[in-house]
Amino acid sequence: MWTSSRTRLRRLEAAWHQPAARSPHFALVARYHHHVQHEPAYQRLPDQTWADLNGDLLFGLLDATVSPVGQQCLYHRLRSPLADEAALHEFDAAATLLAQQPEARGHALLALDQLTTHEAYEAYYLADLLSGQPLPTLPGARVAPLLALGLLATLIGGFWLPALWLGTGALALINSVFHIWQLKRIRNCVRPLLQLGRLRRVGQALQRADLPLRPLQQLAAPLARLRAIMWQVAFFQLQDNLLLLDLLKMLLLLDVLLYARCRVAVQQHAPAIRTVFEAVGYVDCALAVASFRQRHATCVPHFGPADAGIELQGGYHPLVPGCVPNDLTLTEQGVLLTGSNMAGKTTFMRTLGVNALLAQTIATCPASAYRAPFCRVLTSLSLADSLPTGKSYYLVEAETMRQLLLACDAAPGSYLLLLDELFKGTNTQERVAANKAVLAYLQPRSWVVAATHDGELGALLQASFVEYHFCETVTADDWYFDYRLKAGPLTTRNAIRLLARLHYPAPVVADAQALSATLATRAQPSSTQPTTPEEGSSVVGAPTWEGKLVE
Repeated sequence: MWTSSRTRLRRLEAAWHQPAARSPHFALVARYHHHVQHEPAYQRLPDQTWADLNGDLLFGLLDATVSPVGQQCLYHRLRSPLADEAALHEFDAAATLLAQQPEARGHALLALDQLTTHEAYEAYYLADLLSGQPLPTLPGARVAPLLALGLLATLIGGFWLPALWLGTGALALINSVFHIWQLKRIRNCVRPLLQLGRLRRVGQALQRADLPLRPLQQLAAPLARLRAIMWQVAFFQLQDNLLLLDLLKMLLLLDVLLYARCRVAVQQHAPAIRTVFEAVGYVDCALAVASFRQRHATCVPHFGPADAGIELQGGYHPLVPGCVPNDLTLTEQGVLLTGSNMAGKTTFMRTLGVNALLAQTIATCPASAYRAPFCRVLTSLSLADSLPTGKSYYLVEAETMRQLLLACDAAPGSYLLLLDELFKGTNTQERVAANKAVLAYLQPRSWVVAATHDGELGALLQASFVEYHFCETVTADDWYFDYRLKAGPLTTRNAIRLLARLHYPAPVVADAQALSATLATRAQPSSTQPTTPEEGSSVVGAPTWEGKLVE
């Protein structure tokens, strides 16, 4: 049904200001990223770090894109941090322009809306054309020209030698069977080709809008090259009511022959297709970021030298409603976080990781200020054992940390490591020893923020780490958290009181309190003797915003 441009624009503006929640098909959204992730880059965010930072949820929050192409480019951008300050400033300027100039934003929204038809999901397959690899070969395609020529030759020759028409009938039957056999394959293979026309029209509309964005200023030549293959692609969509064209396609194998030509043309024009695809995606990404900025309190990051360290002011997690903002400065020393479960340690580390990631991907931070050098974020926050591979939790931890050690050895000084309760899959004595050794090794080679329940680590690492903590207040009737980052080590222990608050049997609570007091007394002569009564707090199952993120 036809709708006016003004009506469409009102609908698109409303969706831009307050995007509706949608469930992305990540297998399709990630299609472009999977095609190009092996190309050289400053970093491609590993799956583990993406999962630790709740990447899919973060993408959903940012996804105010209009088109499938924009979705794919936004996903790829979020998983590909940059170390190019000029490129990030350029993207910041694009998002600012689209946020502050309604007319420019309107032109962009209307242009991109052409990729959102009822067949919009087909546009996800455009990414298959960007690699420069040929489209799949049809089985038996080499004999198709011979079959088509044979039918024409026997048909024409029959006017002089009618017996040849028997061959025409036989070839017509063979060609019909061959066409039907290939038809489903051809339809699957040409599905991205059928979207090229829409992609080209969107590129032309954005170019006519004359937006001062560098990717759009380079579209003239690529768009001209795409025009050369449009007529070939359009042939697959031609139909007539009398079915005469379908009959010709079947008897002369026109679809098979034309597909062979398209395979070559797409391979030759892959760079032009990619240029248009990425320019369209760039504008859509900038629109999405502009929408995010008007819905959330953000700042533009500032990048400096490595010796200036990382400074986060008023940083919050955008996925946590009403998240309490916190400040942190990372310089020469690492940071050791202590505190009971649910107090906010892991969410704060995610907050720092998300700010670092968004700073280097969309030039936008959910904070009042963010200053840092370029860095690669790696995490170990939510590991799990693996039944299919037979790996225990501890083995998964050990292998993950080995990869981080190797990465920091290969490029020292370029990583931000966020580590949560390392080696908790083993006994206390060896956990403390392994933690101390690994963290002391990593600290000179990277910026390290590590959370732990082992208070002994503070004394063991005091030369290279500074301690911070989160704490809670427990009363006879309730407990609550202020989620404020505080300097110094944790000095309170509330785990057993939490058990009492959860109505554990009185003998259990009394026995635990007595044993905890005994262990604390024994530990006083030696600061390295492990005392970890807070570990009992892991039994608390009250739902909190931190627990939701972990899920």
